[in-house]
Amino acid sequence: MIWQTWRQQRSSAAVAAVVLTGLVAALVVVGTIARDRARAAGAPGCLDSKACDDAFNALHRDFHTIPPFIAALIAVPLLAGVFWAAPLISREYEAGTHRLAWTQSISPLRWVLTKIALVFGVLVAAALGLGLLTTWTLDPLVGAFGGRYNTAWYDTQGIVPAACMVFALAVGVATSAVFRRTIPAMAVTLVAYAAARIPVHFVRMDFIGMTTRTFTTPMGSLLAQPLGAPTDAFAGRLEPGDWVQSTTLADSFGHIVQPFAVNLAVVQQYCPRLPSRGAIPADIVRACRTRLDGVTLHETVRVQPALHFWLIQVVEAAIFVGVAAVLVTIAVLAVTRRRAV
Repeated sequence: MIWQTWRQQRSSAAVAAVVLTGLVAALVVVGTIARDRARAAGAPGCLDSKACDDAFNALHRDFHTIPPFIAALIAVPLLAGVFWAAPLISREYEAGTHRLAWTQSISPLRWVLTKIALVFGVLVAAALGLGLLTTWTLDPLVGAFGGRYNTAWYDTQGIVPAACMVFALAVGVATSAVFRRTIPAMAVTLVAYAAARIPVHFVRMDFIGMTTRTFTTPMGSLLAQPLGAPTDAFAGRLEPGDWVQSTTLADSFGHIVQPFAVNLAVVQQYCPRLPSRGAIPADIVRACRTRLDGVTLHETVRVQPALHFWLIQVVEAAIFVGVAAVLVTIAVLAVTRRRAV
């Protein structure tokens, strides 16, 4: 039975092997080059915020073409579910070959479990290896491209790609067994996978409790950059990979400050003599600093720390694997409890 299943899938397996080999080679090359460039730019272990920004900007310039190719990997589980899993059982029903197998001392249960185990085992192992390799490849570029929580990067790293592969294959197998027609099974797999996968992007931030962090700086520090924004005063205080959900600014009296207002406009609320344009006289600046003595600016940030990345991945993977287990059970029951037609 294993040999028969392998013969039926060998053409698809050959194509998949070629594609996988190419992806692995490309990721290894990119990861090696990224590490060399990161070391040359001084990104690993940089402490000064300006030095880190310069290093990350250099890496972003060098690898700005990478994100679209990484984002393309998101489609791998969907393609496997539509073009590999969806025809897995329905094609047998359409061709009538299931009758031959069932009349040769092979039970429907063994027949369907063998197919599922072989296809799932190979593809999920490949997806897990690819996800872990992608994590290694992109690690030097995390700070330059917004961290691992970046949607496209998150979905292609760690164990989530393997969980998505399990889910996509389970959807394909379930629709294949229930509909027993390849084209409808492929169409339903496409729609069902997208309908389940897309909403997760908007709720995964709540899988693990977020952290609230508060930072304080003297209000007078805004005078150093009159045309900047209040949030600039807190730059570099979060880890590069932190996922910021909301930011609130307030002064020491509890008055809300707009995060992206112009510093000069914010300070003018306390020092009305400050001119709106042109050079600011030194005596007015000194008088304003005296007036702002003791006034502080507080930033409250709700954030998913970079350290929560793997915890969120585990929760998300568990959800998809759990749903996949239910779908596989439906597929097995659809095959074993319905008579062959």
